[in-house]
Amino acid sequence: MRRMRQIMKIVAIASAFIIVAGAQEPSEQKKPATQEIKAPKPGPEMERIKFLIGRWNTDSEYEKTPMIPEGGKSTGWYEARLGPGGFSIIADFEESGPMGPEIGHEVISWDPKQEAYMVVTVGNAFPGAVIGKSRWQGDKLVTQSEFIENGTTMHLRSEYSDIKDHSARIEEFVQVGDSPAQLLWKSYAVKK
Repeated sequence: MRRMRQIMKIVAIASAFIIVAGAQEPSEQKKPATQEIKAPKPGPEMERIKFLIGRWNTDSEYEKTPMIPEGGKSTGWYEARLGPGGFSIIADFEESGPMGPEIGHEVISWDPKQEAYMVVTVGNAFPGAVIGKSRWQGDKLVTQSEFIENGTTMHLRSEYSDIKDHSARIEEFVQVGDSPAQLLWKSYAVKK
């Protein structure tokens, strides 16, 4: 009997708590926290490089350099599209020039931590990937990258300039080891 009374007291106390909690105004009751998760959107940095989107035809001229002693001319194309979610630009390219056919892919994406566009290029003219960083310098989009060829560090600097709706000028400079940078090739690209 004593045990029964103890159980009854506990049930009565618990019932009182339930009644008090149920009697509160709805605004006083705790509401479950709901947090709407919104998908991120590309920033203005990606908007600024959308000029690359489309198909471009290129006519290039290679300077006489230690890499290409005879220099030469080339023609090719570059075709770019938005990547998933608009956070990248994915491009394919092909060129026929003094070093033979070159075929490759490129991915460009803004990296807020680096405060730069990260550029990853792979192709048939070199093993692995060339990874570079692009930044705007005034009205020029400048990409700097480096790779090692035959034990020597090669620094590349590509500049997009005179950027218009349907045309751009591209120049690429090479620096071998500690030597001064020199123009490797220049190109005029026209969007089709």
